[in-house]
Amino acid sequence: MENNYKIKENNILEDFIKSELSTEPNPFLVSKIMNRLETKTLEAKKDKRSFALQSIAVAAGITISIVMGISLGTIYTQNRLSNTTTLAINDSHIENLGIYTQQE
Repeated sequence: MENNYKIKENNILEDFIKSELSTEPNPFLVSKIMNRLETKTLEAKKDKRSFALQSIAVAAGITISIVMGISLGTIYTQNRLSNTTTLAINDSHIENLGIYTQQE
């Protein structure tokens, strides 16, 4: 039984080899392969360029947002501190805090 299995394997292998050897060569195969290789190298260069541009754009966006945040924060604090008006009211007659501070 094992012998039959080995014979079948050999027959399948030999049939495959014969079918591969019987195929006719394609004269345009080399040109197709070369075109694919050239386009892949060009695409790789384009991918590197686009990745570089994308990372530069992200870095610029982060930098702009940080600068805008700092500038808006300083504008807010400058306006807040310069336009402060204090209201000083003597409210000792409204709230009798003397009750709490008196010693008995």
